[in-house]
Amino acid sequence: MSNQTDRNLGTEERLKAVFQREQSRGIEVATWARLIALAAIFAWVALLDQTGENTAGYLGIAIVACNGLALWALHRTQLFRPWHLFASVAFDHFAISMVMTTPITIGGEILSPAMNTRTVWYNVYFLMIASCVMVQRPALVVWSGFTAALSWSAVVVHAMRQPGTFTMPFDWIWASTHADDFLFVMQNPRYVDLSNWLTQVLLLLLVALTLAAAVRRSKMLLVSQAATECERANLARYFSPDMVERLAASDSPLSRPNTRVVCVLFADLTGFTRLCENAPASEIIDLLRQFRIRMEKAVFTHGGTVDKYIGDCVMATFGLLAPSGRDPAAALACAHDMQTAVVEWNRERAERGLPSVGLGIGVHYGAVVAGDIGSDQRLEFTVIGDTVNVASRLMHLTRELEAGIVISDEVAGAALVTDGEAALAGYRRMEEMSLRGREGAIALWYRPLATGHTDATCAA
Repeated sequence: MSNQTDRNLGTEERLKAVFQREQSRGIEVATWARLIALAAIFAWVALLDQTGENTAGYLGIAIVACNGLALWALHRTQLFRPWHLFASVAFDHFAISMVMTTPITIGGEILSPAMNTRTVWYNVYFLMIASCVMVQRPALVVWSGFTAALSWSAVVVHAMRQPGTFTMPFDWIWASTHADDFLFVMQNPRYVDLSNWLTQVLLLLLVALTLAAAVRRSKMLLVSQAATECERANLARYFSPDMVERLAASDSPLSRPNTRVVCVLFADLTGFTRLCENAPASEIIDLLRQFRIRMEKAVFTHGGTVDKYIGDCVMATFGLLAPSGRDPAAALACAHDMQTAVVEWNRERAERGLPSVGLGIGVHYGAVVAGDIGSDQRLEFTVIGDTVNVASRLMHLTRELEAGIVISDEVAGAALVTDGEAALAGYRRMEEMSLRGREGAIALWYRPLATGHTDATCAA
């Protein structure tokens, strides 16, 4: 459990780093969105202000636009720090409040400061809060709502402190006030509605908190989705596509070690050491890459799992996740496809003037122990046990027997049950023989190399 947790934390940290880079790009998106929105507001204010008496609004729009451009330029330098975002947001709201405390002039007459609390400029605060969403920082959205509430409160307090401005107690509406008295007070240009102010502050805070929660949820979903896709991509390196889907739909199917009956296949390039003696490094890497591509295709075609690569050798299992009676037959069919793939590959290599390669395959069927093996720094899901060792020994026997494929009697017997005698066409049976490094003897079957392939099976 600890190992899995450590791996998850490492993946999450890498994803957070990627997400932080996307947050930086969000500053650029927010800047352009701000400029477009401010341009629209500028056009609307110009349409409403036919006389051009109130220039504070135009100045405020210009200041907020320049502040956004300055932040965008700063974030592209080494001097940028996260706190600059919060300072920029606070400055935006300060600039808006300055516009709203500037006296409004209509027809040359200055209106009461209380009228400033009834203008449309209050709604610009919501635009500033919404622009913070694009940066994908929940804390910044909350900060924007908080500073907007403070700035708007400063505008209201400023209006209340001016001579002639008055307010009413919060409960006066519900007292024995007649409707005419209520309307008379509400229409007074010097009246500041405190209940409306508190409602507006509450709305600013609620909108900010709601958007911050949405940003946080969106961030968590993106990180979770990215982690899922990363895990799926890792699974695709070892399992066939249908197995990947099955694993993705399961809840930790590989989390606990257990014993399973599987078919194990080892396939090894013969003559690889000889080929590496004088070949350039790029040719060796290309050889291994092409070898693995062909082996993976054969394994996945028959529903197998690529357990690991050991240099020029591949280990695959059949029936690891979804055991069936056809696992030995599937492994045998995979071995035949591997041999066919190498024959076709040698034709391609001959056309390029490259030497041919051989392939030795060993297959055994039996019980294995499956689970995560390794340390906290590196884990590997694999299978171990006598079945694995026997399959490896059978692969090495291909050189002694001049065979392309050597299988155990267990594999042959299971394949005969499911696919009949056709499954063992071309195979020869040998009585029990001992394997190097293992006590006891086993019966086996082997498939001799086709004529003309003997030279390709020199020792690796």
